[in-house]
Amino acid sequence: MIESGDIFATPNNSLIGKLARKLIRPYNDRFHYGLVWENLGDGYLILESVGKGIAVGRLSFYDGQDVKFYRVDCPSELRYSAPYALTKHGRSKYDYLLILRIIVQGLWTVFKNLLKGEGIHPIRAEDLSWARDNSFVCTEAVDEAYKMVGVSIIPYGVCPIPAAFRQAELEGRISEQKRS
Repeated sequence: MIESGDIFATPNNSLIGKLARKLIRPYNDRFHYGLVWENLGDGYLILESVGKGIAVGRLSFYDGQDVKFYRVDCPSELRYSAPYALTKHGRSKYDYLLILRIIVQGLWTVFKNLLKGEGIHPIRAEDLSWARDNSFVCTEAVDEAYKMVGVSIIPYGVCPIPAAFRQAELEGRISEQKRS
């Protein structure tokens, strides 16, 4: 059963999504992340960061799509509080600069490895520099919501990209849930 504070994630089959799956480890077929906020009885209210920034929507926007759900390993009171905490950033913009920085850093890392004769090998979230600011891509928003209530899904200083969420799953900080 889905609960407030659960994370939802969808895949992305665009060129960027395909490149991310090829070049970044651990492998993750999920790309867009958001938070389940509230069960309204006829559906769920969600919070996510989209092109305009932090937005309120409905889970039904994703009907017919491949959606997976994850639960953070923390007390239910903190899970319930995380979406409310994220509303403090309700007017924050989308972090287009981070997307550009990830692309540039990724290409630079590949180039450096080629120059060293190491060939092309996968990049990890820890390989990317990242600084917390007041703009959020979808993964940053989810991680920030939990950090605001004292729960660390992704370690401080690690770039909160989809692969970092997969690493959190592998390490038991989040676990996949069935929708029911």
